[in-house]
Amino acid sequence: MKILITGGLGFVGSNLVEYLLKYKNIKKIIIVDNFSSSSIQYIEKFTKYKFFKSYNHYKKSISKVEIIKANINNFNIAKKITKNIDCIIHLAAESGIDKSITDPLNAFNVNVVGTFNYLEAARINKVKQFILASSGAVFGNQKPPFKEIYERNPISPYGSSKLTAETFCQTYGMTFKIQTTILRFSNAYGKYSKHKNSVIAKFINNIINSKQIVINGNGKITRDYIYVEDICSAIYKCLQNKKKSTIYHVSTNKETSLNDLIKKIEHTFNIILNSPLQIKKKYGKNRLGDMKSNSQSNNKIKKEMNWSPKTNLNQGLLKTLEWFILN
Repeated sequence: MKILITGGLGFVGSNLVEYLLKYKNIKKIIIVDNFSSSSIQYIEKFTKYKFFKSYNHYKKSISKVEIIKANINNFNIAKKITKNIDCIIHLAAESGIDKSITDPLNAFNVNVVGTFNYLEAARINKVKQFILASSGAVFGNQKPPFKEIYERNPISPYGSSKLTAETFCQTYGMTFKIQTTILRFSNAYGKYSKHKNSVIAKFINNIINSKQIVINGNGKITRDYIYVEDICSAIYKCLQNKKKSTIYHVSTNKETSLNDLIKKIEHTFNIILNSPLQIKKKYGKNRLGDMKSNSQSNNKIKKEMNWSPKTNLNQGLLKTLEWFILN
């Protein structure tokens, strides 16, 4: 199987490449990444690769992993690089809610136009399978746990951009017979996230650097935190899926408030350091566009794909903290 991963040098992408390399049926992995918020620092820890500084320099190689520096908004590159590909795993995105509020146009260009480019390239080159990384942000403020069939009503430009990407994905699946799978990830955390501004990575970085952590609101908003390796196993399961186009929630189905998350992080630091740690924290204003709760039901993917998360939050935080301290 020959796979193309957009955004393959990012947090989830780096973990996914490492995960997929374990399987003999994965013959080739081509990574397209613009290096805007990523680098080769993670990939080079676990595999050899062939790097091309632009598509103009690209030549087919015997290397199992090829990295091309390119922007997903370049449709001509998308058309060329997706030839003879079996599956596109589309991870590249502008994922920050804050960024989508300060610069909605960029969120649209990256998340909507970028997704469209690779769907259209898949149609032209008859790529059989397309997997889209999406988010529970498409639901807005509804009562959790969200099910796949719930009405989608996003409250941020980020959520709207992912919703639009989802609808294009569904339309291309129905109209052009591409097997499209939409995977709505819960809040991911784990190794290779040192550069991330997501809540767990940001809190850990601040604590390690003796900085104060800032909690938006009263700390009672809840999220469903999923360990990145569980996301990777779900993606691999879906690569084996021969069913029609579908949507799955990749989640733990468990809510944790920010206040409880901080207590768990504090407890995990104490275990690793074998000494008491007092986290410096302060409470700020509610963030514009923030959902009060974000927890997704994973019953559908459990039933249809025989997938379930293997790592609970306590275990995942321990693994994550150990990686951060070592790195």
